[in-house]
Amino acid sequence: MKLAVIVTEYPKSTETFIYRDLVKFAELGTEIRLYHLTAFRHGQTLHAFAEPTRGWVRPIALLGGPALAAFARAALRHPLVLGRTLLQIAWAYRAHPKIALKSLALAPKALAIAADAKDWGAAHVHAEFAGHPATAAWIGHRLGGPAYSVSCRAHDIFRTQQLLDAKLGEAAMVRTVSDFGRAFLKDKVAGMAARDIQVIHSSVDVTRITPVDTVPSTAPFRILYVGALEPKKGVQHLLDALVEAGPALGDWRCELIGHGPSAEALRAKAEALGLSDRVRFLGMRPFEAVAAAYGQASVCVAPSVIGPNGRQEGIPNVMIEALAYQRPAITTAISGIPELIRDGDTGLLVAPGDAHALAEALLRVQRDPQAALAMARRGRAHVAAEFDLAVNAARQLALFAG
Repeated sequence: MKLAVIVTEYPKSTETFIYRDLVKFAELGTEIRLYHLTAFRHGQTLHAFAEPTRGWVRPIALLGGPALAAFARAALRHPLVLGRTLLQIAWAYRAHPKIALKSLALAPKALAIAADAKDWGAAHVHAEFAGHPATAAWIGHRLGGPAYSVSCRAHDIFRTQQLLDAKLGEAAMVRTVSDFGRAFLKDKVAGMAARDIQVIHSSVDVTRITPVDTVPSTAPFRILYVGALEPKKGVQHLLDALVEAGPALGDWRCELIGHGPSAEALRAKAEALGLSDRVRFLGMRPFEAVAAAYGQASVCVAPSVIGPNGRQEGIPNVMIEALAYQRPAITTAISGIPELIRDGDTGLLVAPGDAHALAEALLRVQRDPQAALAMARRGRAHVAAEFDLAVNAARQLALFAG
């Protein structure tokens, strides 16, 4: 099977969940072409496991010759369809002018992607987000490109539902990563209530991760955060929780792996709170280093909140990874997270933004590490049953082929 895949940015170090799927698709015999809508990101880390994806990238400039030629062909051959499509985009996003302009600007490239994928013999196009990748797949399909499907994750459906009725309604298959996401689409998007929406969780290759079956260390008590440093991740509340719980945690340290727009503000906050000697900002790390950090962690924390413009998680992939490594996990009860972390069973849930509750959860793990390990074991079993890469990749490929 030849599969064309559209993402917004490439490479992107935080989108390991996409690259895992693509590598597994290839292992299962799929030929892949990967298209990115923005310019190639030369400064981004591509983790070693995802290195094969580099060879699948098909570069097409946003307003280069192929894009402009594809647009001219569409304008000559199907002027009414093209005009109606562009007007529909402009009208749908009239309250979101930035999204409207970006969507209209990518139309030539979308048409070039569709033409390239069709000439290559792609059986299917898959858009990895319901935002701009789905817009590109939809435009291409309307002007003669292959059938397409869409993965709906989090902010791509929560921020605005404009145009989703068209993009998802005309898709051959729609997939969400959580039951929460499916229910949201059925409730908020016209025409989706009766639509068959597949729930396929983001996944990890459980068989390649050796679980850490040791009792979490309490001296030192190692707290790990992995992820972007941005408002929706709620790291500021973790720092507040560490101030409250710190005296009772004894010998503790916290490592933050990742980067983002809030990095400097969080460093300044940690220093102002007197945490600089215990909290380390490690920046981006290759996945091998992240894996080692999971193995040494006493607890992994994802203090997610609902950020500006409704930005929020789907199900944090770092929590899936933490449980796969069989480490205790603490996160918040928003979006689809309770489908992974069942409070007191597979991990601990607190209210978003509640630093006191987060402090109490940290103390609960530190005071009873045996019980925390038992939760982590149940979490690993849950991930193996619902979030396994081999099973979920095969499900996606079957749906693409269908």
